[in-house]
Amino acid sequence: MGKDTFYNLKDDKKEKILEVLKHVFAQKPFHKVTVKEIVDELGIARGSFYQYFEDLEDAYFEIINRELVDIHGLFAKLINENKGNLETTLMDFGNSLEEVLFVENTYSIYKYIYLYWDETLSQRWKKAHSSQVRILSDNSNDMDSEKMHYIKGVIHMIIKRNFQENWDKKEFRKKYEKQIYWLIKGVN
Repeated sequence: MGKDTFYNLKDDKKEKILEVLKHVFAQKPFHKVTVKEIVDELGIARGSFYQYFEDLEDAYFEIINRELVDIHGLFAKLINENKGNLETTLMDFGNSLEEVLFVENTYSIYKYIYLYWDETLSQRWKKAHSSQVRILSDNSNDMDSEKMHYIKGVIHMIIKRNFQENWDKKEFRKKYEKQIYWLIKGVN
């Protein structure tokens, strides 16, 4: 995430940087993005980039925080709103995911996260967002940890397949509902 010097920039300069970051991170996976291409597109010196961000990951996390919906936080919010009713929460969550994942100007960023996120990014993200990670685990409404990990795994797999197989909204909904049905009722 940005340094104070980034947040203290004039709004127009800050917005230009954010637009370039969003554009670059929507074009390819994080591990293929370079600081050089960002500074070249911005027309700034490499040193200026490092005045605004600690490193490339910080710039990436800035875009994720600003542009994407925290789907884990969304699930926690829904489970609380539904007073722990897992079946209702999972169906509501499917509706929300459908609306969140298929937004045209952020679709590619989600896609690259779900297809290329690695353990290094995960550890850095957790460190930078430790309070959010803690909130999610504290808001499980007495669901045990193993159940939450299992549900998370199933949903992440659905989302990842969505991007691997290039589903549209209708196909996503169909596959999501089938998987959630199996999750709730069992596979027979």
